[in-house]
Amino acid sequence: MWSSLFTAIVLAVNSSTLDTLIVPLKEIVVTGTRVRESAFRAPSSISVIDRRAFSNGRELSLSDALGGVPGVFVQSRSGAQDVRITIRGYGARGNGDRSNAGNIRGIRVLTDGIPVSEPDGRTSLDLVDLGATDRIEVSRSNGTSIYGNASGGVVNLTTNLSFEKPFVRFEQRAGSFGFHREQGVLGFAAGRGRGTVSLANSTFEGWRAHSSSSATLAHLRFASPLGDASKLTLISDLVSTLNRFPGALTAAELATDREQANPTYVARDERRWNRVGRVAATLEHALDEKQDMTVSLWAEPKVLQRSERNRFRDFNRIHTGGSALYSSSYALTEGIEARTTLGADEAFQDGSIMFYGLTPSGGRDTAVIANKREAANSAGGFLQQTVTWNDRWSAQIAARYDNLWYIAQDRIEPDLNATKRFTRVTPKGSISYRLANHTIFASLGGGVESPAFNEIDPGPPYDAITSLNPFLDAMRSTTYEIGARGVLGSAVGPWRYDAAIYQIETSNEIVPQNGGGYFTTAGRSQRIGAELTLDWQPLTSLVLHATGSFSNNEYKRYTNELGDFSGNDMPGLPRLFFASSGRAKLPQGFSAELGVSGSGNYFADDANTAEAEAYHLVNATLDWSRDLPRGTVRAFVSGANLLDQDHVASVFINGLAGRYYEPGLPLNVSGGLSVSWR
Repeated sequence: MWSSLFTAIVLAVNSSTLDTLIVPLKEIVVTGTRVRESAFRAPSSISVIDRRAFSNGRELSLSDALGGVPGVFVQSRSGAQDVRITIRGYGARGNGDRSNAGNIRGIRVLTDGIPVSEPDGRTSLDLVDLGATDRIEVSRSNGTSIYGNASGGVVNLTTNLSFEKPFVRFEQRAGSFGFHREQGVLGFAAGRGRGTVSLANSTFEGWRAHSSSSATLAHLRFASPLGDASKLTLISDLVSTLNRFPGALTAAELATDREQANPTYVARDERRWNRVGRVAATLEHALDEKQDMTVSLWAEPKVLQRSERNRFRDFNRIHTGGSALYSSSYALTEGIEARTTLGADEAFQDGSIMFYGLTPSGGRDTAVIANKREAANSAGGFLQQTVTWNDRWSAQIAARYDNLWYIAQDRIEPDLNATKRFTRVTPKGSISYRLANHTIFASLGGGVESPAFNEIDPGPPYDAITSLNPFLDAMRSTTYEIGARGVLGSAVGPWRYDAAIYQIETSNEIVPQNGGGYFTTAGRSQRIGAELTLDWQPLTSLVLHATGSFSNNEYKRYTNELGDFSGNDMPGLPRLFFASSGRAKLPQGFSAELGVSGSGNYFADDANTAEAEAYHLVNATLDWSRDLPRGTVRAFVSGANLLDQDHVASVFINGLAGRYYEPGLPLNVSGGLSVSWR
């Protein structure tokens, strides 16, 4: 494993850094912490991914963009849109068929600053479109995660609305297993305002049985100044996604035929059809040179239909909310600058849930099994104080208060109406020291993660008297982190590095009981890890890039009705995973990239008896671009898993009847053409 990792590092290169590696990090401004600040000076682990890092790919899911971010383990479950994302172990939770819920937990996802995540912490990625994204910021620590319900960090996807000239871009992509994707983007100007309209359609027939997916997406963004001190940004989204799920396989099925599906999933036509809309507005206003405020409002209606766990599930939801932030910068004394930031946010999701039986073909039966109202409200506020002195030292302290409550109402007898509330204050603090080309930082952060609504069902005998588990509590965590980033000069080109070491202690770990029939908070866990990113540009036309993530994720105390798992590894989390590639700029507008990525082995169950084996995948891309008098034409061809290695891409944690393994994509190719006019 170590020799393979060394080989991967030697091969490394990243397209996103080919032309930008030598740009000082201090020139990159990030907003993933809800406050604009220099990425170079940020006292926490932050990664920034430019569009050039994923534009020469399928742009089908976040796995096409986040695969090279340290600490972020991205698993493309059937090779299409449905992915599982974990950041330093957060987001891996799942149990049996609940692993197929199509949601991420413990990680806050936003597009252009508006949350995609729901009030209970779950995130479905329907509104995420890489083709309409220009930059992704990833905060990998709860030290800067002041959005609430985001112990694992923040992923913020942003659209560029600062272009100079209007443009039109059309992209066509196609590839193995019936993949094709078409997208048109219009960038327009209206006075001093700038906006984009994006329309996209994608289809993937799937390589396994019963694994097809499709998506139709429409996005509108428009930002315009209102005078000299204000800017208004308007957002509108409309998406429809349909995913069919092949389910997990046993080890014997995996060895016999990796393309087969779980026959029960096929018989029930297990699928998810989501239709989601959203409108949002953000107003930014500068009170003066030192004070500014931002206010956002959004509304997000949803119609969600699923065939899942032997039920046809029909959800109608409306997610509304808003946030406000005020920031003031001032001088304490000569050489000492301060900034005070305070804010509040509110999100409310309400709607009906209808469960029906399934017909023999997986359709909706007429028998009503459940008729409920489910509502969740998340309210919070924070205060953050930053002090900087001698233009080198910076210290930051913050506290956040979160108040989350659930409302459940039954419309079928017996009446099991109930409410449940979680409240918590979490402190955070950090300090950093800046040298000429380096920043060293240390941080301490508290996190809170409430159980998701589909994890709060009570176990027997309480399921006969209430609809919400009275014994379930929020998971609490404390993260200790030290890190450094900077640029090292050398005779053969600059090196850029970003390194971090962390320890996360959690209590009230949310753990399954009765085979995942219900959950409880009775465990403790510890995660210790190290993350490293290296970029090297030995030649003007060559960039080398590599990331490695090493961690030990252990249950310190965890017992349920199946046994005592204290001391076991947490399932779904490898000790090692890495991504590296090599990119060279060639004559006549061509560039070539060769990459190696992989994961160490990891367990699929709490008992540590089922294991997913380590794998290494080789990928390559050849791309070409040519500037036109009033535009650009680009083309690429890409091959993934070129050695056609059998591997497990994801697991059903604590899978039922030995069904743990979701096989990964075999050798596959894709290509694309992009034409833009200005």
